[in-house]
Amino acid sequence: MEMKLSELAERSGVPARTIRLYITQGMLPRPLRAGRDAAYGEEHLARLQTIRALQREGLTLAAIRARLGGEEQPQSRPKATWQSQLIAPDVMVMVRDDITPRRRKRIADALNELANYLDTDQ
Repeated sequence: MEMKLSELAERSGVPARTIRLYITQGMLPRPLRAGRDAAYGEEHLARLQTIRALQREGLTLAAIRARLGGEEQPQSRPKATWQSQLIAPDVMVMVRDDITPRRRKRIADALNELANYLDTDQ
């Protein structure tokens, strides 16, 4: 059985806006069909009922996301590693390791500028 978003919202008691949020956060599978004719199935309704039950138990959305797990978490990524950079005797900056080379260069340029500024301020 396929449903439109409005019907899924009505049957589950979860607002359409919240359903969209759950999809973007990977807590709910994407629609069976996308676009104006987006369709949702029984598995969407069952998942929403599970989410609501877990919320009634007092779990946060982050805890629910972790409990649901699986491939429906496209945003999840491995724990980040960090690199530290000392830019002044009293200032250390931590930078994530998994950034793009372009972003890394922009950060390095900004940190060098900050280091020069702090060096002239002594």
